[in-house]
Amino acid sequence: MTFSDGTPCTAVEAAWSINWILENELPAIITYLSNVIKADAIDATTLQITLSQPVNNMISAKLLYVYIMPPHVWQELSAEGIMSYDDPSVTIGAGPYRMTEYQPDEYMILQANENYWRGRPPIDQIIYRQFANDDALIQALLSGEIDLVTAGSLPYSGIAALEADPNIKIDSGQAYQFSELSVNWTPDGTAPASLRDPVVRKAIDLSIDREQIITVAYAGYGQVGNALIPPAMGGFHNTDIGEIPYDITEANRLLDEAGYKDSNGDGIREDKDGNPMEYRLMTDDTTAYNFRIIQIISDGLAQIGISAQPLVESTDSLIARQVDFDYDLIHWEWYVDADPHFLTTVFTCAETQDGGWNDSGYCDPEYDKLVEEQATAPTLEEREQDIWKIQEIVATERPWLMLAYEEAISAYRKDRYEFDPRNPIATLKWALFYGFKKIG
Repeated sequence: MTFSDGTPCTAVEAAWSINWILENELPAIITYLSNVIKADAIDATTLQITLSQPVNNMISAKLLYVYIMPPHVWQELSAEGIMSYDDPSVTIGAGPYRMTEYQPDEYMILQANENYWRGRPPIDQIIYRQFANDDALIQALLSGEIDLVTAGSLPYSGIAALEADPNIKIDSGQAYQFSELSVNWTPDGTAPASLRDPVVRKAIDLSIDREQIITVAYAGYGQVGNALIPPAMGGFHNTDIGEIPYDITEANRLLDEAGYKDSNGDGIREDKDGNPMEYRLMTDDTTAYNFRIIQIISDGLAQIGISAQPLVESTDSLIARQVDFDYDLIHWEWYVDADPHFLTTVFTCAETQDGGWNDSGYCDPEYDKLVEEQATAPTLEEREQDIWKIQEIVATERPWLMLAYEEAISAYRKDRYEFDPRNPIATLKWALFYGFKKIG
């Protein structure tokens, strides 16, 4: 087995990759290697991984994003150099395709890897194109300029037009994706102290019209969110956590009883120090429907005496705010692993550090203990029980307010191709293993 540039890809390179990530403590990726001490290549086809204690998710989670990388490209880079390295000429892997051409913000061309270890892939060439806006993308599919829009790229605003075209096939299904509203309640952040009050967080939760979000933003392709783990993860999803009602009356009652009054009649309540309850409500600029979502949230908050004008910033800007805890409420869209381990680690204390995933500032050693227990539970049943407890904590403490579980949607020209509908999440990947039918 070789990399696409012809250099060896064996257990030696796999062991080097794991140890290299451990030594450099790569942000985000290092999370996957908790409990991993080192890796050794016994021979070219045998990899031995030494752990601090047994784990139950080595294949489904631990090694999911620990890529096997060519040492001759990466071994001379420092940890700082790794994070800024962006030379497209070194996109070398051992997968079914190799990149032959790349134009930033325009296109990427992938050519079939003749030496792919599973055999030559059925599609000779894949051209990924980037469009200036959603309308241009939809028109390209309708006109036949492109053949397929993969899940995660299909704009909800264009679904009606695609559904009306007899030559377009839309596949949809449960996915490992959801939207949430992050609440900044760390004492070291810039958010108002009132967000650290569980009554305020619960009132905000009750003021959100999730059904409207699904209808307006996701064109009906989704279900209301409640638990941290999405239903697509099967038995890990805590079904005991009920739906969160849209209840303006109850939200107002909670705030009234907690002493948050509108003393001057301007429609905005004051906190316990007399400051108006005004929050920064933000989302990123990646899709048009993100703004629609925070508009709906803003409307609900206005009905309970909280002012939160919708604000849109770039993803980079919001991530910078997150690192500094310089925000109040941020809406995010998530596409996560098929195993729940990563999601459970988001709210650990360690992830509040620079570059970590914990954007709320929530930190509880008892929560951390549960996360460690689920990762080392000896049976699936015990692991599920731990993960259900984790979801109960998140549902009660509300570092995130779960909004919706979105469906994965892909669309393609059925007058040209017929793909297997069993996996709309990864249509092309599925075709590599199960083939596809070309029409005409």
